[in-house]
Amino acid sequence: MNNKKYIYFFLLFFVTSSNPWGTVKAQDGILSEISYLYLNKLIAAAKENYPRIKNYNSQIKAAKNDLSGIKISWLEPFSFQYVSRSNDASSNLVNVTTADVLNGYQFGISVSPGSLLAKPSQIKRAKEQVKMVEYELEEYYLTLETEVKTRYFTYLQAQKSIAAANSNYLDAENTLNIVKTAYQKAEVTLQDFNDANITYNTAYTNKLSAETALLTAKASLEELTVQKLEEIK
Repeated sequence: MNNKKYIYFFLLFFVTSSNPWGTVKAQDGILSEISYLYLNKLIAAAKENYPRIKNYNSQIKAAKNDLSGIKISWLEPFSFQYVSRSNDASSNLVNVTTADVLNGYQFGISVSPGSLLAKPSQIKRAKEQVKMVEYELEEYYLTLETEVKTRYFTYLQAQKSIAAANSNYLDAENTLNIVKTAYQKAEVTLQDFNDANITYNTAYTNKLSAETALLTAKASLEELTVQKLEEIK
């Protein structure tokens, strides 16, 4: 029994190991998977589609409209007036009460000094308001770029993790099948079978967790791009 058990475990190691005699091969890391071209496309999509960016653009547009309105309101402090006097003979008599002695049209201009002097400061304040919103947008661009990069790297990590989890799951499944067959032939103990079963269940749970992490990372990234990753080429 013991000799069969040793032979069994030797064969099991040989079957489940991709490189039983050589050194362990290091898996590729995330750095080799990064596509900066694709990352730039994700950032561009986020800047174009993310609602907060659109909100900032609307604020800038509104601030510029306010500035234009103030610029064309330079004439508000000036008031133009005219009076029409009839040229009829019957109306040419001098009105002693009002001392109106002129006939025809009479024009006049009045100026509000306070409103006139306030215009430059109003225009300057409107220009500063435009700049403030533009600066806020530039600042948020930096924040958004960093967030897209962070979520993209997390997404790549999830992809690598699920690959490892799937590999471990397949190994555990193959091991369980081999141990189950050997147990049915009384070549291994019940404890060996239980251990293989526990390893399989653990690998299966890890596989589910890795799949969930991948889906979560993908959804988190798509929240910023407002597009499915498959649509961004």
